[in-house]
Amino acid sequence: MKNIFRTMLPILAMAACVWASCSDDKDDPTPGKPALPTIAVSEPALSADNAKAVVTVTPSEETEKWYWKCEPKGQSAAAYTAVTGKDETRLEIPVDMDVTYTLTVYAENETGKSKEVSKEFAFKSEDVMTELVEFEVKNLSAFSVDVVVKKSAKCTKYVIGAINKGYMGQDLEGDGGDKYVEIYKEETFIEDAEISLNPNADYPMQPYNWSDVSATFTEKTLVRAALKDKDISESKGIILRSLEADEIQVIIAVYALDAEGKAKVYTKEITVPEPELTGQVAVTIDVPKDKIKLKSFEATFTADESCSRIHVGQSSAELIASGGKSFDNMTEDEICASIVRLGAEVPLAYTGPFSKEFANKDMKPDTEFIVYAIPIDKEGKIGKVVYQKVKTAAPVFDGVGEITAVDFPEQQTPERLPVDITVNDEVEFVRILWDMGTGPGSLDLNWVMSDEDSRDVNWHEYAVADLASLKTDEGGLRITSPGYDYYLRAVTVDKNGKLSEVIDLVEKAGKGTNGIKTKEEEVIQSTTDWTGTGALTLSVEGTGTTDAGMYTADLKVTKGSGTKKVYMIKQADAKPNEIEDLVKELSFFTDFDPDAEPTGAISIVLDENTSETTTTEEFMDEYSAQWGGYARIYVTLDNDGKLSIADWYIYGYGTMNNH
Repeated sequence: MKNIFRTMLPILAMAACVWASCSDDKDDPTPGKPALPTIAVSEPALSADNAKAVVTVTPSEETEKWYWKCEPKGQSAAAYTAVTGKDETRLEIPVDMDVTYTLTVYAENETGKSKEVSKEFAFKSEDVMTELVEFEVKNLSAFSVDVVVKKSAKCTKYVIGAINKGYMGQDLEGDGGDKYVEIYKEETFIEDAEISLNPNADYPMQPYNWSDVSATFTEKTLVRAALKDKDISESKGIILRSLEADEIQVIIAVYALDAEGKAKVYTKEITVPEPELTGQVAVTIDVPKDKIKLKSFEATFTADESCSRIHVGQSSAELIASGGKSFDNMTEDEICASIVRLGAEVPLAYTGPFSKEFANKDMKPDTEFIVYAIPIDKEGKIGKVVYQKVKTAAPVFDGVGEITAVDFPEQQTPERLPVDITVNDEVEFVRILWDMGTGPGSLDLNWVMSDEDSRDVNWHEYAVADLASLKTDEGGLRITSPGYDYYLRAVTVDKNGKLSEVIDLVEKAGKGTNGIKTKEEEVIQSTTDWTGTGALTLSVEGTGTTDAGMYTADLKVTKGSGTKKVYMIKQADAKPNEIEDLVKELSFFTDFDPDAEPTGAISIVLDENTSETTTTEEFMDEYSAQWGGYARIYVTLDNDGKLSIADWYIYGYGTMNNH
């Protein structure tokens, strides 16, 4: 027994060790306990008196208590200072100049202790500048710029942005002449900078980027216009030549904060130069044949190692043509100069060969486009413009599927057109396009029938198994305008996904080439008798307006002899000479049932037991001869069950006999 126990000891010890290692995952909170806290520390800044390091410590929501200590690098004698709570806290730590310090913080709660966060920092005498920030504009070109920001030790953080200074517009308030319109305004920039630092919690959009270290910003990062959780690489950027002007000025603005939270704005004005192709950077474009589709193509761009940024785009010969010349008559230099002026995008950072798909709603099959690249080197010099003609793919109809027969059974209902389609064994699907008219007109059927974007818009696709339902009254093609001519076109999709030629289904059925006449709607003659003799008296007792600006009229209705009920109809855009036809076409009256309860705009104002009533009616507007007006129309039901339009009132016009 002792031997067995001794044998089991290593196994038990291993099991305990395995259990402990599996369970000792401190990042997973114990059920019922909070998650481990986290803690963040800002970059230290130097106070105005050069005697303190100012830092902001931000504990997470789970924090119960946190600790910090700061001491010269290499020492470990300092004790931690404890702080209770989870509020963001500003520390002012006494320091000496030109000494390297280590600041260490951590947070804890009942679950455990966070990871320690350490910041090593030193304030060197030579880094104490007169201003909070200094910045330099470098490598400026028509499309790109580098702004190098040096942060003073006394600056806690800063926001940087680029804004067009203004443009020459029209004086709309004066004589209509030229007037300079300012875009950059310092107060607006300050508001946007503060929003960038403290974005709205409900919609945390940040207009500009900010930093607490020295950094270089480009045209891509000088405008952020992105949500707080987005990476800086997703900044929107500024298009330096976005304005149509002879001279474009841009303001580079920096909003800097010191250790006491005081802000100062620094600005520099730059003039964006005209595009000059003086660089030596080269680029090539490759468009693989298998990447050319009906309405898109993909191009691969490869530049040499001196390339820093690159403009790529797609255009057409017509848009590039300038100076009264066609594209074919332009010189190479003229073409390149014209392409450069198309650069209405923020350049891409070039880090190596990349591919880009070009696709938009204006691209069409079998159409020639021009793809181009404008490389920019590290000094902002624009290299040789490269372009290439690309023709999108043409629709191909080489499928082996075939519609072998078509018949149109007699149409039983105006809303459905049955069609009997027979196909060969190679067909998997049939695409059908049907529309009003005797033919497609200018519609490019080859394109439309092969275009996936036209699915369920221009055409609908039916599996072979579903074709049988098309020849039934319930499953036939839906007709929205009964009685009109319709044309029908179709293609098949074979088992390899290939399309057959577009055919005219009406012609295939032997019914000509001008479409097919659809069944007209049956006109149901109303049996309602409008020769009633029921009388009433309508009088306007007063008019006014509501607090909401609606017009009102107090309308008194009194039954006359032989009247059983009085119906009232509310109608907009009513004209006196159209009221009779309008009322008689209402479905409630075309198939009239004296025992039915009206709904909607029709109501009973006097029933069998009521002889008089006054109602206050509201109207949105007064009558106009062009548009008509808002009306109340009264229909009587006499004792013989016959109807009569007895009277009506149109606000701003009057009644039937008093206007």
